[in-house]
Amino acid sequence: MTKLEIIDILSEKSNLKKKDVKLVVDGFLEQIKKVVNTEDKIEIRGFGTFFLQKKSAREIKSPLAEKVISTPAKTVLGFKPSKSTEVIL
Repeated sequence: MTKLEIIDILSEKSNLKKKDVKLVVDGFLEQIKKVVNTEDKIEIRGFGTFFLQKKSAREIKSPLAEKVISTPAKTVLGFKPSKSTEVIL
């Protein structure tokens, strides 16, 4: 699902204009990025927790080049869904 599809669904459900819903969705996502970059984590009860996760440097074997390649350490955005989040398949 894309951000545009989320905006369309929320616009239909709330009877708000798409441009208004887009402002809210963009603001929400921007706030998540800002908080995670300055704090340890952001928790949305009933949904999940966003956090920064450090990945250590490692060496991997490339099947194409047939040699070992070093990957640098990096920080990535992690997400852990809450226990109350129900997944329907």
